[in-house]
Amino acid sequence: MRSAFARPLPRPVRSRVSWVWRTQAPLFARAPVDFYESDGRPTRRQAAVDAAVGLLYLLVVLPPQWEGPPVAGVLLGLALALRRLLVPAMVALAVGAGVLQLATQALALPADLAYPLLFYSLGRHPVRQWRRTGLVTAAVATAIGPPWMAWQGHLGLQWVTTSLILGSFTAVVAFGGWLTGLVRWQNAASIRDRIDARLAAVEQRRLNDAYAEQVERARIAADMHDVVAHTWAVVAAQADGARYALRDSPEDAERALGVIADTARTTMSDLRRIVAELRGQQTPDDPPDREREEQLLARMRASGMRLESTTDGEPHGSPMVMLTAHRLLGEALTNALKHGDLGRPVVVHQDWRDGYALHVRNGIPVRSARPAPGGAGGASGHGRIGMAQRAAIAGGWLTSGAREGEWVVEARIPQRPSGGPAPGRPGDPAGARDRQSAGTEHREEVSHDVRE
Repeated sequence: MRSAFARPLPRPVRSRVSWVWRTQAPLFARAPVDFYESDGRPTRRQAAVDAAVGLLYLLVVLPPQWEGPPVAGVLLGLALALRRLLVPAMVALAVGAGVLQLATQALALPADLAYPLLFYSLGRHPVRQWRRTGLVTAAVATAIGPPWMAWQGHLGLQWVTTSLILGSFTAVVAFGGWLTGLVRWQNAASIRDRIDARLAAVEQRRLNDAYAEQVERARIAADMHDVVAHTWAVVAAQADGARYALRDSPEDAERALGVIADTARTTMSDLRRIVAELRGQQTPDDPPDREREEQLLARMRASGMRLESTTDGEPHGSPMVMLTAHRLLGEALTNALKHGDLGRPVVVHQDWRDGYALHVRNGIPVRSARPAPGGAGGASGHGRIGMAQRAAIAGGWLTSGAREGEWVVEARIPQRPSGGPAPGRPGDPAGARDRQSAGTEHREEVSHDVRE
């Protein structure tokens, strides 16, 4: 089944993405060009640039080096050409050039100008192993190279001074290049993290908006089902009664027609509110009161239902909780009217003392030895699913099923503290499953559909 969200982003989400792009464009502009691709290897263009730099370095540096060890300059030129393409070869060539200069006791100072860029490449590398290799190599070069060159020069008392001077120069070249590359890598990583975090926040808002839209659709669908199912159940029962009583008892037929008219007017008002919600219009919060509840019970009694209704406490709470309580009561009674045994009384108990609790019990007809899971003796299932979803949205739970020859509906909406989570029903895994199936699975399904 094609997801309802497999369509372009809604306008609010598009505006958020556009805002992120406008605000983050300077970050993209200021971000350094990626030194490597995501897998740590350079692009073809970068490899070609490195090869050109290595060749130019050889042409510029080698002529003055013919009197010294020219092999060191060649090795460093090759290291520059391979500094991003083959990092192990670059490290080996650079170390080889340094060892060669220590062995011949001849510093190739023009050629050594390649070392800052080589250490920069190691400090900038995206793989931690090569960054650590650059740090260790810089430390070893600073600690061993200058003292060895000074000792081999037989400088006597000037050995310490010469070692410090050469060591300072080596530290600036090695650690300076490596730290510069490391700082650049950290800046690029920080900018990427900030951009990823903001894009992830926009995606999370999109998923939240999609989930909220799905919850609102489920609620409106449940409202539509409750209104239509309740209306037609009452209308069908009253119309049958009026038809049978039309000749023998015109007064009863007239009373039945009056109930049909009242039910139709109430339904038209509810449908106008639902249509307004579908159009995105604001509807006033007008929670049902005791009068509307008495009208509901009166219509059920007029349809031939024997009701035994009791209530503890006074209705209170948010408009959503009160509307949810009214819808749950109406759907439970409608199922009992459509599928229950009207020869036996329907017991209704509501408790408003601590949140809201509903208990509805009605008989199951003999012909419904195995009632379908949808309702009181064989409903289609939409009503029960809608009731469970409605209770879950309000922070509660609902269970329904056959029990000792009766159909029992139990609902509970706890009175939770402000900002606190709604407690579940202790020791009731079925209630927990209903809440999860009505809430968590919908969130996961919506998130999966939106990502697709």
